[in-house]
Amino acid sequence: MRIDEGVRRCRLDDLWVPGAVCLGIIIGLLSLLGGQSGLGQCISKVLGWTYFCAWSVSFYPQLFLNYRRRSVVGLSLDFQMLNFVGFGFYFAFNALFFWSTGIQESYRNAHDGHDSAVKLNDVVFAGHAFLVTTITLLQIAMYNDYPPLEHAERRVRYAVLVFLFVAVLGAAMVALWIGTTQKCCAAWLTFLTLISEVKVAISVVKYCPQVWMNYTRQSTEGWTIHNVLLDFTGGLLSVAQLVLDAGMSHDWSAISGDPAKFMLGNVSVLFDVIFMVQHYCLYAA
Repeated sequence: MRIDEGVRRCRLDDLWVPGAVCLGIIIGLLSLLGGQSGLGQCISKVLGWTYFCAWSVSFYPQLFLNYRRRSVVGLSLDFQMLNFVGFGFYFAFNALFFWSTGIQESYRNAHDGHDSAVKLNDVVFAGHAFLVTTITLLQIAMYNDYPPLEHAERRVRYAVLVFLFVAVLGAAMVALWIGTTQKCCAAWLTFLTLISEVKVAISVVKYCPQVWMNYTRQSTEGWTIHNVLLDFTGGLLSVAQLVLDAGMSHDWSAISGDPAKFMLGNVSVLFDVIFMVQHYCLYAA
């Protein structure tokens, strides 16, 4: 019975990726109803919603795995803490770019009248990612069955905590200074660019603790491969949409104007390849 149950779970888990892609395509096609858009814009919308679904769904396989195992062993706490702060910054960046007319006007003035590449699905994705990462941290606090940290692991933990403390405190102080002394939205545009670059920096390093944990354990047990496959799919589609939008508008500054999205997609793809090598080649069960 346990073998049959395990096989059934494996088959259901295999539906994460195709299910997310199909859902994104359906939502993207439905968003076209009643509108009059060119072929390129239609493709961009479908790409946007498909990457949104792939990246958004990518958080759930780990949540379900943690719940089924009643354990978080194999999942890096440092990775999740970096994710929490990074997606908090990313949500602030996207939300203000999308809803603040003053910041939008400042962006157009700085980019020859072109609009920002930030779209509604970027805002929803970032907010959803921040929320689900918070739930994952609550799971870690609930199950908390990690073995004691070794010396090297403690040094990594201290480095992550110091980095996050400095990043959050620095961002809060700069925001407070702008809010109390500056009236021009150009200052907020600079601030958002800075926190997007912090998000990029977090994206570059956040996967390293999980890669290191897999290496030291010589196993990927407790770290689901399905979130990696979904993340890989979302990363490719995200970059494809950004490049397509920049090409259609003949404004390649749209990529430099949204460095967080561009680097987020590229860095996630790179590390996803590393995780797939670890799971399927180096530590295959």
